Amino acid sequence: MPALARFISPRFSTRRFLAFLFSIGCLLILPQCSEKNSADYVQEGMAYIEQQDFGKAETAFLKAIEKNPKNPEAHYGVGGIYNYRRQYEKAKAAFRNALKSDPTHFDAHYSLGYAHEQLGENEAAEKEFAVYNRLRKKMDAALKKEQVKR
Repeated sequence: MPALARFISPRFSTRRFLAFLFSIGCLLILPQCSEKNSADYVQEGMAYIEQQDFGKAETAFLKAIEKNPKNPEAHYGVGGIYNYRRQYEKAKAAFRNALKSDPTHFDAHYSLGYAHEQLGENEAAEKEFAVYNRLRKKMDAALKKEQVKR
């Protein structure tokens, strides 16, 4: 009880009490500040791809998915690695997950089409390439329109 009495005692200064509260607040907040989020892991994965370290890139993308299972860029990144490794079934699953979160992700449609094509699934590949072309044209038109406004 003597420790508690120090907090209640009029001799205990307000300044010391506020410093104590600030210290506790820092201890509670700082660990959360250093923790990476999903987007951080995607950026890390992209950096590893540039270094051609695909194992570490895959790990980073999977951590991004763990942090946010609905991050389309994380699924797209890991799908790209699977395409590169010729693991086309895994790639298709990854690209489908990316498209669940963002159906307008035209690059995921293209890459899914590529995986289908490599597996001899030409009809499915053509469908994905058609969606890619349609979405890409829409995006290009929107960008062009935006540039005209400026």
